[in-house]
Amino acid sequence: MSKDVLLTDRFRAQVKALGKPERVAIGAAIIELQDAFGTPHLHRGLGVRKLVGDYFEARVGLDQRLVFKNERDALVLLFVGDHHAVRTFLRNR
Repeated sequence: MSKDVLLTDRFRAQVKALGKPERVAIGAAIIELQDAFGTPHLHRGLGVRKLVGDYFEARVGLDQRLVFKNERDALVLLFVGDHHAVRTFLRNR
């Protein structure tokens, strides 16, 4: 069963600033995440892992990461960036 996905304004702005190939890859990863979250053997290819607190990340290619929260009714996408940007985001949340 897939969960709804909510995109924060910050997340939308970050994705909008990327090139078309990156936006396409992120869109595909979001669809895959939505369908597979909660079924570990299905989301293995996305490299979904728990970060700190109730934050998770999913890989999009080698450089991009999606940071999200698993809330009761939806996956809330908060941030997109490379590994270092994600670490900074988590420190400053």
